[in-house]
Amino acid sequence: MTRKPVEQLSADDLEAHPIWEFVADDGGHEDGDEDEDEDETWVKPVLAEAIPPIAYALCVAASARLASGVIYPAVLFGDAVDGLSINGLALLTTEGRVLFHNSDSAAETRRALKRLGLGQREVFPIEFATRAVSAATGAHVFGRWE
Repeated sequence: MTRKPVEQLSADDLEAHPIWEFVADDGGHEDGDEDEDEDETWVKPVLAEAIPPIAYALCVAASARLASGVIYPAVLFGDAVDGLSINGLALLTTEGRVLFHNSDSAAETRRALKRLGLGQREVFPIEFATRAVSAATGAHVFGRWE
């Protein structure tokens, strides 16, 4: 199983494994080959085909459509407890990832918008759909990031 820093998740990684989870401090890889640089920002693929009904610290592949209609591959960050609770969204652009988090200040949001080269009305609301279905409902999860 491949572990990597979350900021290195690519569209190809998400195509191969649409659900990832943050690595708990579990003493290293299953094969005993521990990476010294591994910390709380590392993720590993979840081998399940569906978003578990109860899981924490997930990264879920999604498609995100900006208010302007532009579509990006995306990663949703959150927990699956009584549905999927999203606390962050990263758009995977050709220039790297652009992260929006529910704790972002207005200045952080402006910086993210500047990286996209778009204004707030062109970006928000962002509509998303997960690539994997929810194990609890058997359906893809749809939502809006405002």
